Amino acid sequence: MSSIRFSLVSQAIDIASLAAELRDPAAGAVVTFDGRVRNHNAGQAVSGLEYQAYPALAISTGQRILEEEAARHGILASLAAHRTGPLEIGEAAVWVGVASAHRGPAFDAARAIMERLKYELPVWKKETYPDGRSEWVGPDNKSAATGRAGEVIPVWQAELSEIWISEGNDFRGRHEQGRLDHGIRGVSEVECVAGMGLRGDRYFGYKPDFKGQVTFFDAAAVQAVRDRFSQPELSSSLFRRNLIVRGIDLAEWVGKRFRFQGVEFEASEECKPCYWMDEAVAPGAEEFLKANFRGGLRARILSDGVLAVGR
Repeated sequence: MSSIRFSLVSQAIDIASLAAELRDPAAGAVVTFDGRVRNHNAGQAVSGLEYQAYPALAISTGQRILEEEAARHGILASLAAHRTGPLEIGEAAVWVGVASAHRGPAFDAARAIMERLKYELPVWKKETYPDGRSEWVGPDNKSAATGRAGEVIPVWQAELSEIWISEGNDFRGRHEQGRLDHGIRGVSEVECVAGMGLRGDRYFGYKPDFKGQVTFFDAAAVQAVRDRFSQPELSSSLFRRNLIVRGIDLAEWVGKRFRFQGVEFEASEECKPCYWMDEAVAPGAEEFLKANFRGGLRARILSDGVLAVGR
């Protein structure tokens, strides 16, 4: 089994089996956390809880958190499990275990993982009260009380000049077939949904932890293509990127987190142009866009918010 693994379980968490997996002759420290359902919250008596999750996204998010914290703290193994379904008072809702050569990294990693699971995992909790009332509580991926507490998220000093969204893909999966024509429309503002994408766009909820939930494209690259191919009226919509920005070097942000118009993003990779660009723009456009990071930047959305042109 993997030494770094997150899981969702619908039955009681098998704590003994998970703890046994952390045994390692190189480990001088094993730290575990067992989060249980208590009978009160925020001054109210609680009679029970129910957890619901978007399984695919929750598993990929949990796995990513464990992998990131394992790398950050240099630990040997990390396991975590989160319950779904109804739970009674006293039952384990979440369990985290970490093995490390030394106690310091083990304590730090276990705490960071637990805090990030609490605030980033797409799991919703319904609290039931003795008087029969109930209330749903969702994850808070904007909270500062995460494993990244104290991390300064840089703010982009950039201008958003255009927003483009399309309900369907024209190029993806169309090798040796004709392109489709779903159209693309410019909007003055768009809603960003953490972990999902831009509402109304083709990649909204496309697949769990998708690296390209949103794409950024430099207005300077648009102008460079216009100049290179003598098409002064070429629309930036032809590139089928979402957000046309000015005043930021996209190449510098791969693998980094940033905040733009109050929304938090994590840049994943360069957006690679494909041969379809030769058809959409002009022959030679693909190769031209491959140079100097002109293809754009793909990113995940980490917090909810609204982006607006000219803001």
